[in-house]
Amino acid sequence: MNKPTRPQGKPNGNPNSKAAARPQGPARDKPKTHVATDASRRRQHNAHAASQVQDEGEEQVLQLAALAAAVAAGEPDAAGRRVGQDELERMIRKCLRQRDDETLYEALEHLRFEDSRGHALLRAVAEEAADIVFMRRGEKEMEINAFLIPFLARTQGGLQAGRVFADGDAFDTLRASLQEAGLESPKARVVLVHHLYHPDEIGALTYSDVDAMNRDAFASLTDKKVMSVPAIERSMRGWPANDFAVDDEVLELRFLLGFALKDLDDPFYAIPQDEAAADAYFEQRAERFRTWAEKHTPLMQHCLTGKSGDEARCQLHFMYQDLFHGGKQTGNAEYGTLQMMSELEHGLAQSGAAAADATAIFAVADEDGETVLQVQLRAAGQVLAQAARVLEGDPHEQLADAADAVSTLGVAQFRLADGFAADGSVQRERDFPA
Repeated sequence: MNKPTRPQGKPNGNPNSKAAARPQGPARDKPKTHVATDASRRRQHNAHAASQVQDEGEEQVLQLAALAAAVAAGEPDAAGRRVGQDELERMIRKCLRQRDDETLYEALEHLRFEDSRGHALLRAVAEEAADIVFMRRGEKEMEINAFLIPFLARTQGGLQAGRVFADGDAFDTLRASLQEAGLESPKARVVLVHHLYHPDEIGALTYSDVDAMNRDAFASLTDKKVMSVPAIERSMRGWPANDFAVDDEVLELRFLLGFALKDLDDPFYAIPQDEAAADAYFEQRAERFRTWAEKHTPLMQHCLTGKSGDEARCQLHFMYQDLFHGGKQTGNAEYGTLQMMSELEHGLAQSGAAAADATAIFAVADEDGETVLQVQLRAAGQVLAQAARVLEGDPHEQLADAADAVSTLGVAQFRLADGFAADGSVQRERDFPA
């Protein structure tokens, strides 16, 4: 996701500029005068206004970061709410309405190094506020949310954008299947965007972009006069160029994007209060998704390639339907893990070493404002293989998931480090956390 740059401080004068020459002789005693022109007054006003806006922006970033840190430090009440949470949500919704992504991302960047709990809370609240928008039509309260279904497609030569969703009837059947399979309520209004999203397109969408897309979808579903959805149209930036050869076996990540409009009191979405009952509710939902994915794989193959079965030469692996940011993280994490595993397997094969003899050393580092997981497979002091991938969400959870994935190679020894030097040497190695 594109991150706004941190606002800079007030511009300084040029220290190398030369002072104006002093008047010589009698002119030195002449009183100095200045006639303000309209142009000079405008320049002074604009400079002052820009500085004032900049100061206000920095102050708002610090206020938002401080509030998130304070709320995260508090204890939740019986309803799971913390003191100050209402105000935090209000500030975030205001940023979204004003399309002020800069304040949100700057506050997150500030907290990333200062307060991990505050950072996690602010990120979670911002994601939920963007993904779920509450609206009112007359006396009726409604909710609209953006959701993603990430999936992996293994093809020969890669997916062809011109063929995807070319069959309009098949696409309509795909949309209807979400409610027929029980993934959404029969009473909800559900739409799929007639565009298959590349990870670059999903990654480019900011919090306020997703919020605006939700509002576009709401207007489209509730107002017969609405003819355009500008935020959704802007989101379809297009795929990067396909450089694969026709006979290349290619594994690609793609996303289905949809919107669901529902009544707040729809019992289909009511999560039981009891913990065991809530677990059963989500397991039933997951089972319905697995059934949908298995049943509708041939339909999806046809939507992607215009062909079905063996003729499509397209293998699909659906992950899970989730809110926008949850689906984005799931898709990127699984695809990143597969890329990491491929690089490690290739390195082991090149070295000729057995995985059972290797030790996996993990490090979580910061690179260009992103959290990156690095891993090396080593034996007898030598690097056998190495890989890295960007992390989204909780780094501790993803570290554990990565270790589980690496263990499938046959690696049984795990260590943790602060990082790796340019020559590949390990920095402060220690036991892997339980």
